[in-house]
Amino acid sequence: MRRLYRTFLNALFITALCLFGAGAQAQTTTSESTGVVADAAAVITSHTDVSVGAYVQRLSNVSPQNGTFDVDMWLWFRWKGAQVRPDQSFEFVNGVINSRTDGEVQADGDMNYVSVRVQATIFHDFDVRRFPLDNHVIDFYLEDTVLDNAQLTFTVDEGIGLDPAVNVSGWKVALRPTTVETHEYSTNYGLRSAGPEASKYSRMTFSISLDRTSYGPLFKAFWISALAVLLGLLAFLIKSDDLDARFGMGVGSIFAASANAFVITDVLPPTTAVTLAEQINLIAVGVIFVAVFLSIFSLRLRYRGHEDKSLKMDHVAMWTLGAIYIVLNILALTFDFSGGNG
Repeated sequence: MRRLYRTFLNALFITALCLFGAGAQAQTTTSESTGVVADAAAVITSHTDVSVGAYVQRLSNVSPQNGTFDVDMWLWFRWKGAQVRPDQSFEFVNGVINSRTDGEVQADGDMNYVSVRVQATIFHDFDVRRFPLDNHVIDFYLEDTVLDNAQLTFTVDEGIGLDPAVNVSGWKVALRPTTVETHEYSTNYGLRSAGPEASKYSRMTFSISLDRTSYGPLFKAFWISALAVLLGLLAFLIKSDDLDARFGMGVGSIFAASANAFVITDVLPPTTAVTLAEQINLIAVGVIFVAVFLSIFSLRLRYRGHEDKSLKMDHVAMWTLGAIYIVLNILALTFDFSGGNG
């Protein structure tokens, strides 16, 4: 009897193993026939509206030369449903997130709410054609890294603000209206099942304006250049046959203005435009060069015995070149002669 009982248990165990193996083989066969991983995530077909707000706490390292700035801000998200976590899947398209906090989802009425603190480096193409009187509007673009426009759309929430303590030296900082648009990429990233909507993503744009508050940067950048022009013109008060003093001041002024041009170039990004800073330096160098040329002509008049004509020419040249220098700078400050893109 005991032997018969053991035989029955063994048969039952073998039958169970056969049934389990057949099921596993059937599952494997199904996966192999479809070619799809068993736990592959399905494409989300529902749509979620996500309200996004921001509070900017700090702007730092604003660098037109490097084309970057750093932002420290709070972001919050409000949405319905449990299929998405926008606080975990967002990105700044034109920047790199250096750090972000992990927010905890809270119930806010019938909405999900979560806030995160983000510190990021944003890349921006600064237009420096009017440097050092340049104004800028800096943008950072928020998109979802996973869900396209058919699955998730951003909307602007209330309460977006800029902390009063935000300060950028040399500029007045102000928050501009936040906008949302559908941004279309020229690819579906290979996800054919998502259809043409895979190339369209909801994009939220946060904008901050930077406006120059004074002519201080202009003075600090070009007082040396202006002083070089003044010395070059004062050289006309020295007799043209006093070669060391007369031509020493002129040539030294050219070198001073040229050195100032190199200093300005070092703080600007590469650009095809002739910036306002470069225009002002070119005017200075040009006026000093003409002054040296006229000094040579005045010296030739003295050598020919026309001392009165030499003195008269020096007097007229000094005042005329001074007036031309002032007028050309006013024109450069008033009109844009950059002739290129920033």
